[in-house]
This record gives sequence, C-alpha cells and structure tokens, in this order.
Amino acid sequence: MTRPPRYAIDVKKQFPTLPNAPIVEAVIQINATATNQLEPPELKTTLQNRFEGYEIKDIVHMEAGFTGSLSGMEVHQKSMWDGHMLNSPDGKYVCQWKRNGVIVSRLAPYENWDNFQAAFIRFWDCYRELHAPELIESISVRFISQIGLKANDRPADFVEKVPPPLKGLGLRSDSFYHQDIIPVKGYPYEIRLVRAMQRAAEPSSVKATLIVDIDVAKTEATVFEDLDKSLNEIRFLKNSVFFAFMKDAESKFS
Repeated sequence: MTRPPRYAIDVKKQFPTLPNAPIVEAVIQINATATNQLEPPELKTTLQNRFEGYEIKDIVHMEAGFTGSLSGMEVHQKSMWDGHMLNSPDGKYVCQWKRNGVIVSRLAPYENWDNFQAAFIRFWDCYRELHAPELIESISVRFISQIGLKANDRPADFVEKVPPPLKGLGLRSDSFYHQDIIPVKGYPYEIRLVRAMQRAAEPSSVKATLIVDIDVAKTEATVFEDLDKSLNEIRFLKNSVFFAFMKDAESKFS
C-alpha cells in the first residue's frame, strides 16, 4: 500500500496576487511576557514619541461582581488597565499594545504581505526594546475574508465545503457557523478554519455575508532569530488554505 506523500511547507512557492481580495482584516499576534514593565503614563508618552500621528487610547478591562446580603444585592465594578490601542492616521493599522505582547491589524483594503509584515515588525521591535522579553511564547496570523452573497449566489459558489443543511427534515439553513482545527503533521503549527454565513441585517442587494476566517498559530515557543522563518512558514500555510478552500479565487478576485 502506497502511503500519501508527507506534507511539506515550501516558503518559495508563489501564490497569485489578488487585487480585489475579500480580506477585511489581517492580524499578526505575538505573545512575549515583558521583563521590563513601564507605568502606563510613561509608556503612553514613549509610544506617542515613537509613533507620531497615531491616536493612542487606554485599553481598560472591566470586572463586575455581585454581593448578596439581607439588605439586597450589591454590584461591584473594578476597572483595570490592560494596555494601549494605537490607531494610524489613516485608520488602516491598529495595534493593541498589551502587557504580554502586541496584536497588529491591517484593515481593508489589504495591500500586501510585505507592507503588513513591515508595519508589524516596527511595533514588535519597539516592544522588544522597551519590555525586554526573553522569548516569543506564541505567534499567530489570522486573515478574515467576507463575501457579500446576492440573490442567486450560494456559498458553494465560492468555497469548497459548507455545513450540510438538514435534508432529512426538508429544511434549509440561511445561516451557519462551522470550525475545523487542523494540526499540521510534522510541523509545530495548527490551523483553525472557520466558515460562517450571516443573514443581512437590513434589506439590500446583499442577502447574506459569507465569512472565511483562517488562523494559523505556532504551537511551540520561538527564539527571536527564528521569527522571520516562522512568519514565512505561517504565511505559506495561510495561503495554501485560502487557495485550496476558495473556489476560483484568482478569477473571482483579480
């Protein structure tokens, strides 16, 4: 019996460029515990100087608790600083500067990987300089695409597989959410593929929105010197999933 060939990551493989890719958000996230913490006001001033023109706001985490007594129920609320949110002047780049890492998003229209990675590295290099982490604990890359479905469109026109409807009952779903978690055999990566369909909130030319969410994460820690290699491998996996799952992506989104 012939075994199927072992899956191989090939970072040199070229994928088609899609000028009209349906990407609404691209995200790179690194978790790396800081060994040098700055007080929030000092950190905010430093970031304002480093990222001129960016709007910077506090990220505040709210916690609520309840205490019961003979006199009734009391509600207790506590706010906790959880980082800074940086928004670029054009509103296309957003960085969540957290206690334990950075999350950088590129909003639509997505440009290209080189520009996106360069923007991320600028934040990461600053985080590493200011907070002196010892190790990259986790890396993930996430691309979220949305496709507006018109009256005669079906999800199966755009993607290879959708959750089946309840055929035995004669019913047809008009919304769904499905998630697959796929380990990459032979490599320290895991792929999470979500496909969902949401009905349009208001009557329009679009009856529903098809969502394809591809999230590739590394399952082991990374030394700083291997960051570029890991990002290139994650990018390959993300592109492989996108072009395998989306039907005729090159013709539909070029």
